[in-house]
Parts: sequence; C-alpha cells; structure tokens
Amino acid sequence: MGWCYLSEISDWHGTRQGGVLSPYLFASYIRELLGSVRNTCIGCFVGNVCMNILAYADDIVVLAPSWHALQMLLNVLHSQSILIDMSCNVNKTVCMMFKPKRQSSIIRAQFPPLRIGANCVQYVSEFRYLGHVIMDNLSDDGDIRREIRCMFTRCNMLRRRFYNCSMSVKLVLFKSFCLCFYNIALWNRFRIGVMNKFRSCYIKCAKIFLGFTKYYSVTNMLLLTGLPSFDTLMNNARITDAARWSECSNDLVKSLLIV
Repeated sequence: MGWCYLSEISDWHGTRQGGVLSPYLFASYIRELLGSVRNTCIGCFVGNVCMNILAYADDIVVLAPSWHALQMLLNVLHSQSILIDMSCNVNKTVCMMFKPKRQSSIIRAQFPPLRIGANCVQYVSEFRYLGHVIMDNLSDDGDIRREIRCMFTRCNMLRRRFYNCSMSVKLVLFKSFCLCFYNIALWNRFRIGVMNKFRSCYIKCAKIFLGFTKYYSVTNMLLLTGLPSFDTLMNNARITDAARWSECSNDLVKSLLIV
C-alpha cells in the first residue's frame, strides 16, 4: 500500500494561523479538491468504505493500494489544486510504501519516483504525522522512542525548575507534565525490549524528580506517592480509547471497528 503525506499544501493568504475562522474557511476552500479525489473510488477499501484521502487542516494523506493508483490520485490532486490556485510544498511532501505481510506477495522492493506535476516525491521509511511516528514496517518502536525522549525532556525541565518544591507540588507537576502520554493506546506492534525501555524511563523519571534514590523500591515509591504503575497506565489508556471508539456514533468508525 502506498501512503503519501502532503504538507503545507496551501499558499494562500487570509486569516491568521490559529484564527477561529481559519478551519471553516479552509475546509470550504479545499472541499471540491477532496471530493474530486474521493470520487475516483481509487484507494484502500476498509469495511466496504473507500479510504483514499485523509485531511487534517493542511496536513493531507493520500492512500492507495499500489504505486500506479497512488500516482493517479496525485495527478487528480495536482490538477484540482491548480484550479483553485493552490500549490504543494514538495520539499515537505513524502511517500511511504508498506510491504505486504507475506513475503510471497512482494512484487518488487523499489519503485519509480512519484511525481506531483514536474516534481519528484521523496521516499521515506519513517515519518511523524500529527505527532505520531509511522514506520513502513508498521512497527510502533519509533513512536515509543519518541515518547521516551519527550518524557526525559519534560522531567529534566521540571527537575531544574521545581526540584526544591514540596512533595505534593511535585506530584501535581509530575502528573500534569510527565503523564500526558500521546497515543500510547495505539501501540500494538513493538519489541519487548523497546517497551521495557519506556517502562524504565517512567520509573527513572519518577525517582529523579521526586527525590528517591536509584535503588529505592519501586513498589514503596508508588505506594507513598500514589502514582499508577506502568502497567496500569497502559491498561487505562487502552480501556479509555476503546470506550471512546465504542461510544462514537459515526457509521464510518463503526465499520472500521467491525473490521
């Protein structure tokens, strides 16, 4: 399957970034472009629903089951963008190819460069989209490493500024800044060693910021501070995410859940 990310797709002038009217105006501006790509019915079918373009503001992803299909969608997108006087920043546009799970289904390892107009699109094996690291082998190891780096960064920042505060203040700060994990409920394909590094990172950051020694009992620390264990954090995230998906009234989401 082919996946193409298009960044900074618009080069138009209007409201300021972050303005209240920006998302409404931009959605109206590109509605015909998105509809033209969607109406081709070329894409990846999930639950009898054609998934060929995903748009989050100007961060647009085009999905296709083959190289030729993806090039056709890019041609449609490029022609429609010209009609509405819109340009695509090719320097920030990348393409990712997902290999089939079965080795016997792999036709070729390399593909010709995809083009948007006269410009070629770069192939990548790893990319960060909406804060989540996506890898071409469908592994979550890259996103787990991102979360480890972010947690160490936040912990070091808190330690420099608030190390001399009371335990109650430290606990509030730690829960607010170091337990705000992003999309951990989506992790389902990872190496145990990488996940164990994240587990170790959580314990190490808690001990460093809260003032416990390196070899202090983890169980005693959790009992004294009231912090959740690592397994509790992961299970709560998965349960909360599953509950939100099941409560969603969107028919498309329901079809994806059935699949």
